[in-house]
Amino acid sequence: MFQEMINGSIAVISRPSVSTFEEHEKNNLSWALIYTLIGAVISSILAAINSAIFSSEIDPEQAAQLEQLGMDPATLSAQPGGIGGAVVGALIFATIGFFIYYGLVYLLGRAFGGTGQFGELTYDISLFAAPLGVVSSILSFIPFVGAIAGFVLLFYNIYLTYLGIQSGMNLPGNKALYVVLIIVAIVILFALCVGVIFGAAFLALLGASQ
Repeated sequence: MFQEMINGSIAVISRPSVSTFEEHEKNNLSWALIYTLIGAVISSILAAINSAIFSSEIDPEQAAQLEQLGMDPATLSAQPGGIGGAVVGALIFATIGFFIYYGLVYLLGRAFGGTGQFGELTYDISLFAAPLGVVSSILSFIPFVGAIAGFVLLFYNIYLTYLGIQSGMNLPGNKALYVVLIIVAIVILFALCVGVIFGAAFLALLGASQ
C-alpha cells in the first residue's frame, strides 16, 4: 500500500488533474493518516536539524541582543528533547491537525452538496500534502531561494487541494473553489490571531526587560 501511495503521489504531483486523483483514489482513512504521519515525522526531523544549524550560526552580536531579552541563544530554536521530542510532537500534533483540518474540509464539502467519503478525501489530499511538506522542509535549508520555492509550493498545494476536493468530495469546480477559499480564509484568520498573541507576548517580554 505504501508503494501504491508513493506512485499516486508522483502521479498527482506531476500530472495534476481531477481524473488523475480519481485514478489513484481509495477510501482508506488509515493509510491516509499513516502517510501523513510519516511525512510529518520526516519534516519535523528536518526542522529540528535546521533549527540546530540556525542556533549554531548566531553571531556574537545577535547572541548579546537575545541575552538582553532573557533568551538563551543556544536553545532558542532547538526542539524540546531534540530529535526524539520533535518526532513525538509531530505524531501528536499531526494526528490532531489531521482530523481537525480534514474534518473541516469534509464538512464544508458536504455543506456544498459533496457526496464523497471521508476516507476518499483524506487519501486524495494526503497523496500530495505529505510529500510536499517534506520537500518544503528540505528547501528551508536553502537561504532565500528556499523561502521563494516554499511560497510557490504553498500555492501549488492550494491548487492540488482544489483538485483533490473535486475528486474526494465529488464536487464541481466552482463549489470546490468555495471550499478552498473558506479554508484559506480560516487559516489566514487563525495565523493572524496567533501572530497577535505572540506579538503581544514579545512586546510584554521586551517591556519587562527594559
